[in-house]
Amino acid sequence: MDSIGSNQEKGRGVKLRLTINEKILLHLLENHRAQGEREAPLSITQRGIADSVGIRWNHVPRAVNKLKKLDYVYERLSHIEGKTRRQKAYFLTDDGLLTARTLRERIMNRDVYLVKSDGQRVKMRLGKVNSALKSQFPPMKLIASISDDGEIRVDELLEGPSEVPTTPAPRVFHVSGEIAWPEELVGRESEVKKLTEWLSGTTYGTAVIYGSIGIGKSALSAHIVQAFKDRKHVMWYQMSDGDTQSDILEQIAEFLSKLGDSKLSGFLRDHEKATLTQALKLIEDDVSGKSILLAFDNYYQPGEDVVDLLSGLSIMASKSNTLKLLINAMDTTPFYCRFYDKGDVKKKKIAELSLKGLDMESCKVVLEAPRIEHDALRKIHLMTRGHPLSLLLIKRGDVNSLKAIKGFTRQEASLLLYLKGVEGE
Repeated sequence: MDSIGSNQEKGRGVKLRLTINEKILLHLLENHRAQGEREAPLSITQRGIADSVGIRWNHVPRAVNKLKKLDYVYERLSHIEGKTRRQKAYFLTDDGLLTARTLRERIMNRDVYLVKSDGQRVKMRLGKVNSALKSQFPPMKLIASISDDGEIRVDELLEGPSEVPTTPAPRVFHVSGEIAWPEELVGRESEVKKLTEWLSGTTYGTAVIYGSIGIGKSALSAHIVQAFKDRKHVMWYQMSDGDTQSDILEQIAEFLSKLGDSKLSGFLRDHEKATLTQALKLIEDDVSGKSILLAFDNYYQPGEDVVDLLSGLSIMASKSNTLKLLINAMDTTPFYCRFYDKGDVKKKKIAELSLKGLDMESCKVVLEAPRIEHDALRKIHLMTRGHPLSLLLIKRGDVNSLKAIKGFTRQEASLLLYLKGVEGE
């Protein structure tokens, strides 16, 4: 691993520059106490590491690959605080712990200039800055604050978040059914941007994603939920055949009760049957002033009572600046099952997004075939229309599922697998 001490030997007043791997070692050292915990913190998952060192979360496995080969870091599937599914978490080995501590000690012995509010410039070891300021900033924070001139400006340092920040109120994340987090969302940048704008803005109260089976509606919604669940209280409801209005209301009540005293929860407990008007009024009282996202997956042919409930919730969201709805629906959902009309779209109460197949470059990424011959890729794209599930089945070599799920003949499925293996020069 490259030495980080070279800047100091060559001269003072040069900004300290660390490699991505050195930053990861320091970050994992700061979180080393989590090693023996039953639940790992989000900070040592791919997303937590990415946020700390400034890379994309899906690039973390590649970034730590060298550290794993050096036996400095190991990964394991762990229960994560506040998560329903296990995720990969990263930990320091004994050699990694020793290397990280040595790295931190070398950095903290570096000379910097502490520039005070009155302009006084004091030379000191980086490790003495916290003592001088009576603060407890972590090493990564101090390192990031060093200017190109080797200075730490006290005013700028203290303006940022302190080492002991005020802990924000925890966000509630309630899941009914299953939610599958996509490892990587390919080729949906424009869709993510649109949904983020709709759900962050004050016009559209509801966003509806339409598409065929396997087109990626659930993956896209899960990606959006992942982005919003640290900003909003989120309920994810996976719909299934036979769901009733009462089933959904019970889950909404359970979710709202986690936010505090729920009028809806108490009412449903004390009354065997509630009218929809009563339930909606109580939900409106419960969500008032709270930033909430209700996400419904697999909306297709619900009963009339469920359609009425979604209609009432969407009207409520259109009048609120804090309540948002996100709904995944089949593009073949009958008109009489749609809980709104085109007038709601024109009035910007409802946003519609029709999800199409992926472009050719995205197909190549999903197939994990970077050297595939262009004409072979074009044929696959034409035959599958960029359908993500079809591409995943091709990648896995699953002929039977291509036949059963997507209706390809055995000859067509075999051809798709053959084309995937055709490499260009």
